[in-house]
Amino acid sequence: MRPLTALERLLLPLVRRFVTLWVRPSVLPDDVAARFLPGRPIVYVLEKRGLVDVAVLEFVCRERNLPLPLAPVGDGLLPAAVAFLERRAGWLGMRIDRRMPEALRTLTDKAATDLGFDAELVPVSLYWGRAPGREREWFRLLVAEGWDIGGRVRKALSLLVNGRNLLILFGEGVVLQPSLAETRGLPRGPRRLSRQLRAQFRNQRVATIGPDLSHRRTIVAQVLRTQAVRDAVRGEMKAKGSTRHDGLDVARRYAFEVAANYSHWFVTLMYGLLSRLWNRLYDGVELANFSSLESVAEGSEIVYVPCHRSHMDYLLLSYVVYHKGYAVPHIAAGINLNLPVVGSLLRRGGAFFLRRSFAGNALYSAVFLRYLGLMMARGHSIEYFVEGGRSRTGRLLKPKTGMLAMTVRSYLREPRLPLVFVPVYFGYERLVEGRTYIGELSGRPKEKESLASLVKVIPALRSRFGKVYVSFGEPLALDPLIERHAPGWGRVPAGTDDRPEWLSPLVRDVATRIMTRINAAACVTPINLIGLVLLGTPRQSLGESDLVRQLELYASLLRQAPYSPRVWVTAADGASMIRYGESLKVLRRQPHELGDVIFMTPEQSVLQTYFRNNALHLLLMPSLIACAFLSNPSVARDDLQRFARRVYPYVQEEYFLRWTEDELPGVVDELLEDLLNHGLLTSSEDHSLWQRPPVESSEAVQLSMLARVTVPILERYYLAISLLLKAGTGRLTEDALARQCQLMAQRMALLYDLNSPEFFDRAQFSNFVERLVERRVLSRSEDGRLEFDNAVLEGVATDAQVVLSEQLRNSILQVVHR
Repeated sequence: MRPLTALERLLLPLVRRFVTLWVRPSVLPDDVAARFLPGRPIVYVLEKRGLVDVAVLEFVCRERNLPLPLAPVGDGLLPAAVAFLERRAGWLGMRIDRRMPEALRTLTDKAATDLGFDAELVPVSLYWGRAPGREREWFRLLVAEGWDIGGRVRKALSLLVNGRNLLILFGEGVVLQPSLAETRGLPRGPRRLSRQLRAQFRNQRVATIGPDLSHRRTIVAQVLRTQAVRDAVRGEMKAKGSTRHDGLDVARRYAFEVAANYSHWFVTLMYGLLSRLWNRLYDGVELANFSSLESVAEGSEIVYVPCHRSHMDYLLLSYVVYHKGYAVPHIAAGINLNLPVVGSLLRRGGAFFLRRSFAGNALYSAVFLRYLGLMMARGHSIEYFVEGGRSRTGRLLKPKTGMLAMTVRSYLREPRLPLVFVPVYFGYERLVEGRTYIGELSGRPKEKESLASLVKVIPALRSRFGKVYVSFGEPLALDPLIERHAPGWGRVPAGTDDRPEWLSPLVRDVATRIMTRINAAACVTPINLIGLVLLGTPRQSLGESDLVRQLELYASLLRQAPYSPRVWVTAADGASMIRYGESLKVLRRQPHELGDVIFMTPEQSVLQTYFRNNALHLLLMPSLIACAFLSNPSVARDDLQRFARRVYPYVQEEYFLRWTEDELPGVVDELLEDLLNHGLLTSSEDHSLWQRPPVESSEAVQLSMLARVTVPILERYYLAISLLLKAGTGRLTEDALARQCQLMAQRMALLYDLNSPEFFDRAQFSNFVERLVERRVLSRSEDGRLEFDNAVLEGVATDAQVVLSEQLRNSILQVVHR
């Protein structure tokens, strides 16, 4: 294949001029020039031959001082430093000619005979209509990049319509001499090099626009042809006495119920619409730690596992990854969202649907598992929420491992691409569903999703919702974890044996690590800090100057002793945070001659518990240490360490904290030093004894307020233990205890004006009891009743006296004994 024909050389000056005036491409990576070694011949490889692509490449190379594509190579060895893997054939260029490029033969022959000739082949991909961060109108979709074959007319339209919406990717260069080490001088050398380049082009295209999903019916047909589905059909026939035709019809209906109907055209259209929606709803979409996603090796199967705060999560993550130049993931959505019209649109955006339970339906389970495995084997990124449903409290929920287990099983059957989980944290400053969540926590039944419920949300979209934060956690590769649970695994396909004994422990381990890494990528906003401060005051109010100091203290604690390197903390000062809270109508101001009082309304106080809980885990350990000084002017270091060891296992599991129990002593010492540096504690010379500041000092007040952040957690624990001690061993079941805890907590909320529905959330008490059982503080009798050693529980209750004031303990005991 010649670089340019006579006609193309004639047209080149005109195309160059138009490209210079019109085209404004985005180029990745930014440091492409640093990749080229001085003196080494460079040959650019384009996937498809085209004059426009050559002109654009030349334009980019001139701008960035790169070797030019139309310059000769090797003293006339090649007339131009560009090669094409494919060329268009036919009058309109709608057919593809994939014969071996003559340039590759020439280069490999030269490298085989001359070891000093070591050119580098650099694959360059051009994606028209796919520049990250560029909005586009609907008519641009007609010529946006996809997997279908486009001709000369479409390329001309792409230049006109998407000239300023173009992404150029420079791939990893292939150095000739090392690549020919095994095939030097052999006929298969050029073919092997060509396959290597084609594979790289395909991986780049998959990562940028997603894999070729062909037609939905084709995917369904492939699912139905798998052996596992055919075995399940035979089981269905045997169980129900139906014919093979009927069994396949049922399997086909299941497959169409599950399968997405992904459309590049629709996704690109929705990107433009969502850009306008976010601008209308939010003051900005802030990204943090995006380099975490960029660090995932090309050719890996990516599974996005975000926390679940809102229905907006589905749209937001797809928007962000598409905005940054990555393919939109397939999203696992509950069948409850498969509403008329809405379900069809979600499918086109990449959603596939699953039922809440697969129990008793082996055929549905087989169809879903094979569909999931097919998507993974084809390299399409996937997204699902490990929590299962949306958090109503703002904390991460206990993970539901069903989808995770199916992902691991599918991978074990066919470990084609290395699988990497990418945790994602969402942080909102206001929620569309906020009032609904509070109602559900207060006992109102969960509202079922419907078209009518969607219509009700529309008026709320006129409000201002502040900023939304998307933070990417540390990627989690599956292979090392499998190797840890099954040494010697070696990525051997499991075949039908995809449920080994070590599967369940592995899935639990993966789930816990994912949740921990989500929390380790949290974003701390002014709204989070306002909630942490004011919800720890008796009437959710504070003098303005005191509020400023406490806000700045919390922000400084998080910066000076960061919970993790990926945590982002607002740079605003206290006064700016207050102004921001007032602008979002979270805070109110009561003027006063001695200084304004800043407060929350009762309704806002309830709503703000959600946003406080988003960031509570970051201050949890400093707050627990501060609790030890609520009733004690001084505490020995050994007592602080003992208290931390006693409480940490329970808060670690409830809040998915990142430190192991072995790391805890070092963490406590580091946090004590941080509190010392902020003037909140003093210590003896050898740090064996720690003291709080004088009671009348402002630092003592700040320390007390810091402690109140976690007092409700300790109150819940003390309440559950007091109920157990009062009832006696072997008297209560887990359900009965959780129910009594919930009722007692509700009563406390009424008596002592604790306006926080999440304080009496039954799930929290159930999880605490479960953790007591796991740690063998409690045990279950044969009839399911809880048994315990009184001395052990009384020891725990005694520890509570160290951190809970006598007034608080008496309040809890008063409610319990009534």
